[in-house]
Amino acid sequence: MNSKIDAINYYNILAMLMASGLAVIVPFELVLLSYAILGPAHYLTEITWLRGRQFFILKKYDYLIIIAVIVVSLLFKLPYPNLIFYTFGLSFILVVVKGNVSRVLAFVMLIVAGYFLLTNNLLRTIFGLYMPTLIHVYVFTGAFMLFGALKDKIVSGYAAFIVFLICPVLLCVLFTSYHNTTAAWAVSNYGDFGRINTTTLRSQSINIYTNQASIILTRLIAFAYTYHYINWFSKTRIIKWHRISTTKAIIIGIIWIASVTLYFYNYRIGIKWLFLLGLVHVILEFPLNHRSFIGIGRQLKSRLIGVE
Repeated sequence: MNSKIDAINYYNILAMLMASGLAVIVPFELVLLSYAILGPAHYLTEITWLRGRQFFILKKYDYLIIIAVIVVSLLFKLPYPNLIFYTFGLSFILVVVKGNVSRVLAFVMLIVAGYFLLTNNLLRTIFGLYMPTLIHVYVFTGAFMLFGALKDKIVSGYAAFIVFLICPVLLCVLFTSYHNTTAAWAVSNYGDFGRINTTTLRSQSINIYTNQASIILTRLIAFAYTYHYINWFSKTRIIKWHRISTTKAIIIGIIWIASVTLYFYNYRIGIKWLFLLGLVHVILEFPLNHRSFIGIGRQLKSRLIGVE
């Protein structure tokens, strides 16, 4: 088993280096192509895998509570940051709290906390912009990798996690003066992602395709998204998400082909569909994210106790 995990970890190191190289050469194009081609395949297969594992929450139909909160939020037209904040907090409650009364009280406290906390612009930006994008594709991916390394206790796992931390640093300091002219199709279609650039750099007026800081930031975005998807597919033999019925595989394949086709045929409609699909997968993954951080805490605690 260790040899299989070693092979996957070394493959991931190679994949990270390749993603970093492409991010330097074609950052804007890489974001769009990864999101359009790898994105829907990842979203569809992970949602199916999560469903088969009860979405990693305590009770079988707890996920329906999350869906109900999504529906209510949309019906009342709550701001997008509120939706992410409430579903993120609710997922934590459903993972750690068992009693129904305690859950209701905890969720009421969450709603009250959101009412006050989300008046802060920074928190609204974190939950509305970064949580479903960079935090999801980089921070949560890093948490999965670290948890896996701590559980497996093999050198290759730690090595992969260290490379994962180093790649963004190298993207910020190496070849900073190098940049290919962004393709016209990428300039036309990158606008929806451009909000990450303008918000992060705190300027709505910069040319994100020529500004050096924006180009470096896009390298980070491209690396994070591309490797996030590759990491999922690299774990196939470990978590066995591919073990589904032929019917489900065919349905996923048809939806994936339709999603990619729609994206390239009509970008405006395609990006909205992929955003919706991606949002559902982000929210439904929250319980697993919480379990990963809880697992990291337990692993580190056991190491510290062992040292003592």
